[in-house]
Amino acid sequence: MSDWKQNLQKFRYVMDTLLLISFMLVSAPQATGVPLHEWFSLFFIIPFVIHLLLHWDWVKRSFSRLFANITARERFNIVWDYLLYIMMLLVFVSGFLVSVALLPALNISLNIQDFWSKIHHDSATFIMPMLGVHLALNFSWIVKLTKRMFAKEAK
Repeated sequence: MSDWKQNLQKFRYVMDTLLLISFMLVSAPQATGVPLHEWFSLFFIIPFVIHLLLHWDWVKRSFSRLFANITARERFNIVWDYLLYIMMLLVFVSGFLVSVALLPALNISLNIQDFWSKIHHDSATFIMPMLGVHLALNFSWIVKLTKRMFAKEAK
């Protein structure tokens, strides 16, 4: 594998690890408090977008592969990842619509509606097992890349 591909794989690995850690931090408003939860959520958008950009080749290929002759597992993985993306957007949007600390700090006032509070709570709760399934579906890639990363460091 060429050096730039190896470096890209390493960068993906590090960024995906940071994304997972930041997701766990954002997902614990009870531990951080609502103000920090909202600010961390705003900054969480950065590694989330980087993750999408780093895996954009998969995103492009996967859409066309969805209609090709592929295994049921591959099709499920593609559909699941798209659903996870949509759910993440729903969590982001609903979270900003129920902001009690972030938007007021930016002098943006919103009338918080119970509907969006429920949507945010339910979608944020549901995204946890969705992420678990996403990690499980990609576990072999994670293990393979982890072994490759640490094998090279040992040399």
